[in-house]
Amino acid sequence: MILLLDFRGARRPRSLLLHILQLAPRMSGKISRIGGAGCRRLPAIALRAVCNRPAILSSTGKESNIMAKSSRLALIGFDSISLSFLDRFIERGVMPNVKALIERGSTTQTWPCYPWETGTNWACLATGASPWVHGVNMHMHVAGRPLDEWVSGFDPALLKAEPLWTAAHRAGKRSIVIDWSQSWPLPFEDGIIHIGENGNPSWGARALQAACGYRTDLKPTDWWGQQLVRPIAVEPVRDWPGAPDGALYAELPIIPTHMSRYRKAESLHALVLRGAGGYDRVAIYGRRGGATPLLVCHLNRMTEMVMHEYEVDGGKLRAPLRAKLLKLSADGRDLALHVSQIYSQEDFAHPTELCAPLVKKCGPFVRLPCTQQFVQCGGTDVATFVEEQEYFSKWYADAAEHLLSTQPWDLFMVKWHTPDWFQHLTFYMIDPRHPLYDPAREQEGWALWDKVMGWGDRMVERIVRAAGPDALIGLVSDHGGECELPGINTGRNPLAVLEKRGWLVKGADGKPDWSRTVAYGHGSYILLNVKGRDPHGIVEPGLPQEKLRNEIIDALLDHKDESGRHVWRAALPYEDANRLGVGGDRVGDVFLIAARPASDARVDMDKYWKTHTREQVGTWDWPRVNGGVHLDDSYFVLAGPGVRQGYRRARPTLITSVAPTAAIAAGLPVPKDADGAALWDFLKPNP
Repeated sequence: MILLLDFRGARRPRSLLLHILQLAPRMSGKISRIGGAGCRRLPAIALRAVCNRPAILSSTGKESNIMAKSSRLALIGFDSISLSFLDRFIERGVMPNVKALIERGSTTQTWPCYPWETGTNWACLATGASPWVHGVNMHMHVAGRPLDEWVSGFDPALLKAEPLWTAAHRAGKRSIVIDWSQSWPLPFEDGIIHIGENGNPSWGARALQAACGYRTDLKPTDWWGQQLVRPIAVEPVRDWPGAPDGALYAELPIIPTHMSRYRKAESLHALVLRGAGGYDRVAIYGRRGGATPLLVCHLNRMTEMVMHEYEVDGGKLRAPLRAKLLKLSADGRDLALHVSQIYSQEDFAHPTELCAPLVKKCGPFVRLPCTQQFVQCGGTDVATFVEEQEYFSKWYADAAEHLLSTQPWDLFMVKWHTPDWFQHLTFYMIDPRHPLYDPAREQEGWALWDKVMGWGDRMVERIVRAAGPDALIGLVSDHGGECELPGINTGRNPLAVLEKRGWLVKGADGKPDWSRTVAYGHGSYILLNVKGRDPHGIVEPGLPQEKLRNEIIDALLDHKDESGRHVWRAALPYEDANRLGVGGDRVGDVFLIAARPASDARVDMDKYWKTHTREQVGTWDWPRVNGGVHLDDSYFVLAGPGVRQGYRRARPTLITSVAPTAAIAAGLPVPKDADGAALWDFLKPNP
């Protein structure tokens, strides 16, 4: 934190300085300039300080009329919601509790930091620091590794800046954190309750298996499908004493993902059973030859959750199981079965003693219910995706209310990822520009989004009620979302440009041939293969490196999409990107900013459907393509004691303003690495 003190008009400035330091004994810092009356140097002093009670001090040595009082703070994060999108659902009448908070608090549009993605901006929200300072992105390159090796940025060991929960712990405050990015593994174990993992919208370490689809008619070829769809065969049952007449058998393999701490699990087993009109249900057993099924699945009906002991890595794991039969032919040979995520119930919470009470109160914990990729690779349908998200969202609301009502706390933080999964999957439902849009079902799409935002509103209602009238409530988002338009805001693959120009050369195995490759790209970055810096470096540093970088920048800026528009709005050399908060040794030599489509941009539907099949694109209920992309728009709402009511800022602020503003308002320590500006206009002057 920076305190600027003006000594002009002060009779004894040096004595005044000593008086200030006596008033704030916990301050520590270096006096860089002293000036004003009685001084020979510049008329100001900059004092960098860390203190538990931030204040503005005037030249009289008295505190200003804006002073925070200690209060509990609850931050509620909705992933991928812009302020304009939030306002739309308030106007539609489905978010009365969010509307009430806005009316009794202060609101601003926030600008996410570059790049606009989950890993980067939830870290900005937690630390108040720009990406150059906190050092993490969704995926990133770590210096010294091959240029095509990228790591997940959700590991808190990679986070270079102090988050709010650590700042609170430093002051002896107690936190409750639910699956916020970069929050797990925990940096300390006392004074914190933690649910979930590290906010990564992927499968997680404690999951035995992601939500999966078992299908007889689909053999996936893409990476996501290979992870989430299990091809199975149905055959006559053998060696199963007491199996019903005519029963058919299918093995349901349980395969841990690459992120799982588990390596091997015993399969589940299914019997396809016949009714009066043909095969009409599937029974799932924990072991082959079992007498009693764990579940019996009927067409288009989700089962209840049951607990089961899975045989895992030579031991046992107690975890939930539920399933839904999506398709079954009359002869029983063609079926599609959805099985929910299988997640450990033993240690999803810290301290682990909270796991059993939470399961009893809220039901079994499922960290990653169902992602858009699961639907898009053919593993499940939209209706089942919605059911999974509803369970997940209600669990979060139940758990938040329970913990806030029964546990001591000073800081509460929750990241709810459902809106992001929804926008990536379903924006085609409400935007006429997408090839899957169906005007006859548009209102159905809006009704579905009403339901989703209603879940969020009820979560806000329950958290506000449990937190109590004296708590500060903050609503935040990391970025917004908008419809993905095939051929217009897609195709942003810098590798294609590099390969076309000969800067990236691949070997027979499809991997870079580093003896001939001078540059590699990923996401928003281009990295040069520099001699002496990178493991396989061949580009001479200095002027040759600079010349190559400029050539690559020119090529990227010239690159156009199918409609003739430029794909990237900017391609910045590292030193220019620094001005946008992009820096450090984990970013590229070139930083890319994608161009947004023009407001009148339209997909050429005739051309699109001539080059794409229905099997490739999918249907309204079983889409196979993406529906939404990220948008550089988010929001910050703060309401409670000491906050101005009914105030909306006329201009946006950077997302890094959230943590320092909320901390100051609540009387919590500002995270020590925060470089965002506090929004003093949010706070009421003291009488």
